[in-house]
Amino acid sequence: MKKVFIKSISLVTALILMMSLFSACNGKKAVNRPTEAKIKTDIGDVRFTFAYGDLRKAGVSGDKLASLFENTNKKTDDKTVTLSYFELVSTFGKEEYFDNILALIPQEEFVKFSENAERVLGYFNGMINYIKSGADNSVRISYREEFWINHGDDVVFKDADGKELPNQKELRAAFRLYADNSLKGIGNVLKNKDQKDATEYGADLTDEMYVFGSKSASSLTVSDLYTDKENKIYPAYTSVVPTLAFDLDEKGNNAKGEDGEYIFVPTEWYRTINICVKPEEESVKKAFSVRTADEILKYFDVAKTYMTVNSYDVSFDPCYITAGINAVNDEMTYCTYQKNMTVTMNVTFTGALEKYGTMLITFPCTNQMTFDIGWKTAEQ
Repeated sequence: MKKVFIKSISLVTALILMMSLFSACNGKKAVNRPTEAKIKTDIGDVRFTFAYGDLRKAGVSGDKLASLFENTNKKTDDKTVTLSYFELVSTFGKEEYFDNILALIPQEEFVKFSENAERVLGYFNGMINYIKSGADNSVRISYREEFWINHGDDVVFKDADGKELPNQKELRAAFRLYADNSLKGIGNVLKNKDQKDATEYGADLTDEMYVFGSKSASSLTVSDLYTDKENKIYPAYTSVVPTLAFDLDEKGNNAKGEDGEYIFVPTEWYRTINICVKPEEESVKKAFSVRTADEILKYFDVAKTYMTVNSYDVSFDPCYITAGINAVNDEMTYCTYQKNMTVTMNVTFTGALEKYGTMLITFPCTNQMTFDIGWKTAEQ
């Protein structure tokens, strides 16, 4: 009996050992480290490294510092974070201490913007032109067009001789009404403003993507790009941001390096391309579709009861292209074109505003087109 009992115990022990080994194998599967994603094309992204202490002294608030260094265990002044220029502008661009942060970057580092502009532009041109060609029947697009008028402090009123007039609340109120009514009219010519429609995979995009009517989407060269260092405008640059997952140790815990910091593995890479085009019609037309002044401004004729538009002039301001790209497979996901313009109108006021006579009104406006790009998967 005793012998049988021992055998039974041995059998149970063996079963337990087998189960524990099986569980250990399953456990190993459960703690597999995430697969590290690699960037497909390295085009010299513009990134800068900042120390925690330097950012603190530059005026960055505690909550923003905590967010920037959220993956850092011990936040000492010597800890560093690497940020792209795109991240800098989007995070701090409107802060009064933004210049203090830029001052932390050695001047020689800013040469990166001009050094890789040609490479960035070549990468963008190749990609956007491939998409417009149909991308071997694997791409579809949807799009939306927007237009807005700035009727704030940037609106300038001048008399018929070009002398700037003092601030007039009544005129500004009238112009605000004028702008709002104009936008209702302009809405009639915007393409797919509600983004209800999308093309089929492999559809002809000649008249669906900029430049409308052309087989090409961009013929921009470096000479068409705009730089204004004083206003922090750079010609063409990219920034890549990873999606991070914890690396795990053999027990399934978040792994730590020798310095005690958690180890992260990039599982995705997302690239943003920023391009600034010269405010010259010849350059703008190489990547943007441009309506004539008559096509747009005829919809401004909505204020006949209190003013008449005698003549007008439209000029370009720096125009921007922003594209989002899956940097692991080089597939563009969206591309936004921001066409900035300044309109100067010669108007004669009538009715309740007749006392103002004839004057010049100058105001900025923006026409924006966004293309969202879908790629066919293996299952489609």
